[in-house]
Amino acid sequence: MRITEILYIDAMAGASGDMFLGALVDLGVDFAALRDGLKTLDVRGFDLVRSDTKRHTIAATKVDVVVEDVPHPHRHLGDLLAIIDRAALSAAVKERSGAVLRRLAEAESAAHRMPIEKVHLHEVGGLDCLVDVVGTVLGLELLGIERIVSGPVSVGAGFIRCAHGVMPGPAPGTLAILKDFPIRRTNIPFELTTPTGAAILAALASPHLAPVVMTPRAIGYGAGSRDIPQVANLLRLVRADLAEMGAPAHDHHHDDHDHDHGHDHSHDHPHEHHGMGHAHHHHDHDHEHDRGHEHGHHHHHPHDEPVGA
Repeated sequence: MRITEILYIDAMAGASGDMFLGALVDLGVDFAALRDGLKTLDVRGFDLVRSDTKRHTIAATKVDVVVEDVPHPHRHLGDLLAIIDRAALSAAVKERSGAVLRRLAEAESAAHRMPIEKVHLHEVGGLDCLVDVVGTVLGLELLGIERIVSGPVSVGAGFIRCAHGVMPGPAPGTLAILKDFPIRRTNIPFELTTPTGAAILAALASPHLAPVVMTPRAIGYGAGSRDIPQVANLLRLVRADLAEMGAPAHDHHHDDHDHDHGHDHSHDHPHEHHGMGHAHHHHDHDHEHDRGHEHGHHHHHPHDEPVGA
């Protein structure tokens, strides 16, 4: 038997980039170190703000990416990857952040049938999306987390009003990102999982449907922006020890390549994944949802809000 440290993602109320940031800080990430690392990104016009809050009486941390209310350039995937490459961040953080952003861009490309190089990631929050993604990956590194396991992620129902009309929830971009990742469809009429949250999950976490036997060591709660009646709007992260029988020659967490298991054992995740976690939720500000946005901060983009929100 060997003991492996994991981060277990409990996305019962969905996931978003800001929920991931809040849960990681709540779990113990040094906020000043996180903020300092993000300041090495070669972009201006944003700040990171933390606050204590509660959802359905459960104490949690809220982290907002506050973006200055000024025009920001439309950035493509290549632009964001170049910004990350210039930052004073480790090679691992750069690689994982790039994997998440690629997942976002590929899904938007597929959902809207346009070349990936033409996808404008301002449509998923541009600057705040970049900060959410890099901040989440940096937070995982600051905690020393390598293996990430996730249960199914909850998604909302109802309709989302955007610039091009009314679309069904979850947004097409979000659903495209979560292709091959287990989701839990709810009747909650809000956007529970945002494209950014979905991309973090799909790119970084290994999905696991069976009960996970683990020993919790630390727990963090990250709050989404909206306090909804149906469920505590929280993302829960559990740092835990996982006891594995035997000493298999390979890990079951998925990197950016496929691998064969040379024996028959039942994984409850029906596909191979690229390495770790998931992200978020309902927002109190208006924004376009037709291509997945994912932030809980209060900057002003000319976006619309889910119908009935």
